[in-house]
Amino acid sequence: MIDYQSGYILRPVKPAFIYLSLVLALLLNFLPFGNHAWIPDWLIICIVFWNIHQHRYVGVVTAFVLGIIMDIHNGSLLGVHAFSYSLVAYIAIAWHNRIMALPTVSQILNVFPIFVLVSVFPIFVHWALSEQIHWWGLTSLLKAAIEALLWPFASYLLLSPQRRPIDVDPNRPL
Repeated sequence: MIDYQSGYILRPVKPAFIYLSLVLALLLNFLPFGNHAWIPDWLIICIVFWNIHQHRYVGVVTAFVLGIIMDIHNGSLLGVHAFSYSLVAYIAIAWHNRIMALPTVSQILNVFPIFVLVSVFPIFVHWALSEQIHWWGLTSLLKAAIEALLWPFASYLLLSPQRRPIDVDPNRPL
């Protein structure tokens, strides 16, 4: 894989690093910060990133399983996070060519609708089931904006083990 910003060829990603980052993001979501609008969903950032960059290792099924775990942790309606994470994973896989061709800062505008979808979906499910809409729930758009603004940082952090050194030894193959 090529890092389009620097032009360097990236090392192959280790599946252990992918799953370790997903587990760490899941543990960050388990921290008792509360359900505030300024606390990003670390797991969805990680799921979207790996679905865009390495969709052969992390797919819709992995997103579904992690969504079920988040449903159990939050005590919400079983399947809401699972379906929204799966839908977002599918969209990220479908858009991965378009998103990866852009610079990291421009990718923010393309991942923002994905984060909006995953933040607003539980509100619409609650509205469909109870026929009441909680307008304060639309503060999750702030959460989606924060997640989109964290995208360059997540991209830099999660791609850093794959970057090749700048000063390449000419005697070393590859």
